[in-house]
Amino acid sequence: MSLLNTDKDPRHAVVNPMTEGMYRIIPLAAVILGFAVVAFNYGALPETIPIHFNGRGEADGFGSKLTLWILPAINLVLFYVLELTTKSSFKWFNYPVTITEENAAAQHRIALQLIAVIRLITTLMLSWLTYEIVTTVTKGGGMLNMWILGGSVVVLFAAIIYYMMEANKAK
Repeated sequence: MSLLNTDKDPRHAVVNPMTEGMYRIIPLAAVILGFAVVAFNYGALPETIPIHFNGRGEADGFGSKLTLWILPAINLVLFYVLELTTKSSFKWFNYPVTITEENAAAQHRIALQLIAVIRLITTLMLSWLTYEIVTTVTKGGGMLNMWILGGSVVVLFAAIIYYMMEANKAK
């Protein structure tokens, strides 16, 4: 009889990396930093700020400075949604390989690590974007550094590809 999807499933023993250490502290600090950047600079911001940038980093959409709160709010929601995802039943996970009793724990560990890394990268990216918009507005530069934003997206997809390869190795 298989132990999978029972109380003795080996995936129950896998430690969630998002409950402590850098995968908990750094994303949480990034979320707090995003709110702090907006709060500390809000009074110095003009009523109309850039809210969209084209591929060259030039502002091409403008809106109320109230919209700047959206990025830290999305960051906070993302932080908790990804955490809740890791706390949900592993039965809801979509693994890239067939799960067996032999590979269940390793596959679940890899999946949890991937979600932790995605949360780390995305919270840092959204906090940086918040900071960059505030800095662009307060210093009058008018352009985002698209290399950092593009680099963050590349790192995000590289992490996903890496963990998919790890999952295939741990068949």
